[in-house]
This record gives sequence, C-alpha cells and structure tokens, in this order.
Amino acid sequence: MTQFFETTQGIMAMGALIAAGGLTAGACIPAVIQLARKQINRRPRSEARNLAMMTVLALDDFVGASYAAVRDIPEFNPMDEGEFAFHVPDPVLSLPKDADWKLFPTELSDEILWLSNRVKNLNYALDSLDLSRPGFDGFFKKRQEGYAGLAAEAMDLIERMLEKFGLTLPTKPDYYRQREGLASAILSVGERSSGRRTTATVTQSNGSNVLQLFPKTGDEAD
Repeated sequence: MTQFFETTQGIMAMGALIAAGGLTAGACIPAVIQLARKQINRRPRSEARNLAMMTVLALDDFVGASYAAVRDIPEFNPMDEGEFAFHVPDPVLSLPKDADWKLFPTELSDEILWLSNRVKNLNYALDSLDLSRPGFDGFFKKRQEGYAGLAAEAMDLIERMLEKFGLTLPTKPDYYRQREGLASAILSVGERSSGRRTTATVTQSNGSNVLQLFPKTGDEAD
C-alpha cells in the first residue's frame, strides 16, 4: 500500500486528497467563526437584559417610595411647634452594585446615573434649608415637588427600558395610579400657604390608618 503513494499516481492522489481536505476545512472555518461570534454576542445581550431588569426594579421601588413620601403629611408635636416627623422614610434610589453600565447605550446609562446623583443632591439640598424660618423655609413644598419630579423621570426611564429590552413589570392594582397621585399631591401643595398642617388634621379620627407619632394634648386627648 505504501508503495502506491511512492508512484506518480499515488503522489497525485495524495495531493488531491489534501486539496479536498483543505477546501472542506476552508468551507467550515467561516461557519465556525460565525457560530462563535453569535455565542459571544448572545452573552452581552443576556447580561444587558438582566441588568435592565434589576435597574427597572430599583427605579420602580424608588417611584413607590417617592409616591408614599410625596403623599405623606407631616405630623407636628403639639408640645413643640418646631418639631415634626414623617410617617415614611426619605426615598432612596439603590441601583445594582458593581453594574457594568457599558452594556447600555451611553445616553441611557448617563440618564440613569444622573438620576441617582440628582436624588442625592435633593437630599443634600433639603438638609441645607433653615427649618427655623417661617414656613420652614418652604421645606415641605420643595420636598414634595422634588421627589414628585424625580419619580416622574424614573417612570419615564422605566417605560423606555421596558420597551427597549422587552421587559414586563408585575401588574399593579388598578387604584394604584402613581402618576395621578403624584400630580394630585403637588396640586395640594398650593392649597396650604404655610406648608403645615396641625396634628388634629393629620391624625383625623380613630379610623385613620396614619400612625400617631406624638401624644395628643388638650381636647384631642379626650
């Protein structure tokens, strides 16, 4: 058998086999490269979608916290007119930690990070107000308007990301209309000239679901 490949015909046959193998390999290489590229591209898309979902959930949590904060009427201490307390904590935007924001388009990632920074800046700005001034330096109005505006921007970002990444958020109760609730709370700000309500107004009646933070005094204690 080996003697055949030592002849001219054998050498020609071997050359033909090698050429055929080379052609076959050459035809397979592009397909292999294309398949590898698809696998490489599929992973970033999957990672981007996962990050988008976590970001949307974080934004939705912030919207819910802002909705509660904007509609929260402060309660005042009847023993000290300068002391008040809210029933819910200040909203916090907790974005995914160690996130690779390069997975998103530059404009989108910039808007998300800007929003996070603006939430912090609003907290700093509110802390800088002089609460000893008349009307508490407009603290309550600025707080409501600030968180309502940031919540509205967060909702817009959520809608864009849901569409872009094909995501769906869990259905919310029909009566939980956040946009309408935020707008209503802002309109009510203008109805209170001093931005303040008394404890009696806040606690209302025995059927109120608002936790009383300060003890009642005088007629209210009866």
